[in-house]
Amino acid sequence: MAIGDQDVFLLAWSKHSANSHFVEFEWCTALALKKTVIPCLLDSTRLPPSLAATHAIPVENVPEILTALTGFAPARGTVRRAEVINRLDKIQDTKPEDVLARAKATFEQKDWIVHGNVIQGENVTVTFAEGHKEPPKGLLDKWQIWAGVAVTLLTAISLMADLPDKIEALFSNETRLSDKKDSENLMLEQGLEGSIRDRTGQPMEGVKVSLPKFNQTVATDPLGQFRFRVTAFKQDTVGLLAQKNGYDPYENDFTLGNTDISFTMKKKP
Repeated sequence: MAIGDQDVFLLAWSKHSANSHFVEFEWCTALALKKTVIPCLLDSTRLPPSLAATHAIPVENVPEILTALTGFAPARGTVRRAEVINRLDKIQDTKPEDVLARAKATFEQKDWIVHGNVIQGENVTVTFAEGHKEPPKGLLDKWQIWAGVAVTLLTAISLMADLPDKIEALFSNETRLSDKKDSENLMLEQGLEGSIRDRTGQPMEGVKVSLPKFNQTVATDPLGQFRFRVTAFKQDTVGLLAQKNGYDPYENDFTLGNTDISFTMKKKP
């Protein structure tokens, strides 16, 4: 009914609107109601066959859009309007695609009128000679149209200008979350280092230090130090075993990346 109350239907056309059942339902309804349809192109998406003969205008060409809006002839036919709305009211389907299919079946008639003297079918466009012409609109009517369209276009352009930033922000947030998750699950080369002393505080040389999980074993140097480099999940926890003749074995778990491990070993009785 809202479409039926207007003389012109300004169609914001883009890749997204081309894939929308709701948008197609609305412009099909506008055609059935003999409304002037003015496609306003937001991108390079091609118009469907039913609108192919309609003059489409890029969204940035505001003067041409204003000119088009002041040059249309208001649709006539209260009976036709009531008939179309009555048929739409009888559609019982609930899914958008089913509602659209039912509406298009209802609208498949040979007298769809666009721009006053153009009849459009699915693939055929016929132009008739000029008949009755509407009296030209007054200056006040034109200014009201211009003002309304200007506000609409400025709002649309503003939203479009903000859209890239919003999309970038959305993808940036998703990327950060994804990167964080990936970093937690990424296999990295990491170190594990430390030193071993006896109960008197002296460095222990020749202690066999093992990481059983990675099947690696090293011996401490004269300063009692050991070093490992392994590839594993970030900050994974691994078991460490230190052994030397005459001393009790030492076992403990450490986090990879720790390079300041320090512990003592106790002599056997």
